[in-house]
Amino acid sequence: MAMKYVMLKLDGGELLPLLFPEFMQHAHMAQSVPVTVVSAGRVYLENGKITAGGASSSLNVSSREEDSGVIQAYFVGRMSSSRSFNPLPVEP
Repeated sequence: MAMKYVMLKLDGGELLPLLFPEFMQHAHMAQSVPVTVVSAGRVYLENGKITAGGASSSLNVSSREEDSGVIQAYFVGRMSSSRSFNPLPVEP
């Protein structure tokens, strides 16, 4: 089952993946948070690995090659840590 995602860049430069159901629009989700949209598309879980791809017509942005890794790392970090919110830093 695919889900949609929007990759957000927070004020401090950290990347935050926002995943949501297929029936929602990318633009509606992006407008709910006052940050910069970096990319968007769909995510799939294949053999325990997250794969991101596609694009968002409502935001006019595409997925990026690195999105799969960012999303995977975000969830792996969340599952192995009980710490509070800690978004991933943006690579220069």
